Amino acid sequence: MGKTRRSEGITVTGTGSAAAVPDVVDVELGAEATAPDVQQALDTAAAGLDSARSALADHGVAAADLQTAQTSTWTENREGGEQVTTARLTLRARVRDVDTAGECVRAALAAAGPVARLESMHVVVGDTEVLVRAAREAAFRDAHAVAEQLAALAGRSLGRVVDVLDGAPAGGGPRPMAMRADAMAAKIGVDPGTQEVSASVTVRWEFDSGAS
Repeated sequence: MGKTRRSEGITVTGTGSAAAVPDVVDVELGAEATAPDVQQALDTAAAGLDSARSALADHGVAAADLQTAQTSTWTENREGGEQVTTARLTLRARVRDVDTAGECVRAALAAAGPVARLESMHVVVGDTEVLVRAAREAAFRDAHAVAEQLAALAGRSLGRVVDVLDGAPAGGGPRPMAMRADAMAAKIGVDPGTQEVSASVTVRWEFDSGAS
């Protein structure tokens, strides 16, 4: 059985990135209450989270942008033999107005009262696929430029593309910050900054058969 001869060519891996100003704020709010029994703790925490949910709605957060995230309880024994249960509930919200997000979150925490917790808050680009596509295009251009240079150094020119391998986009991940509601400053400022996504692509070109 004869072996198939691989065509002459060049393989290059290119990298690229794309950045954009985040246009939404993802928030996770919590309510944590401790009581002598489970039901009382759950009821207190649920009431606080319901108040936070209503405040978010009053500030324009749509129902479709709200999602229950966590429900948990645990029991512990305190000094003197007292047994108490803590209930923790969290709610994820997507605020689509970065400029008013701080005010919106502050209002929700104030509405929830002493049980309120701010689990995390980060700004992101709502449609990351646009960034991923742009990063791939930049990576392909980078690979092509390097391949052209290397081919020229070898006294050849590029022909058709015969293979493309897309690397996994990376970077631009959110950086959550957790804090107790009673430890917040009077005003929550949101600085969107930029979000960057990087990508890599490996491309193989044949050498142009018309070039020597």
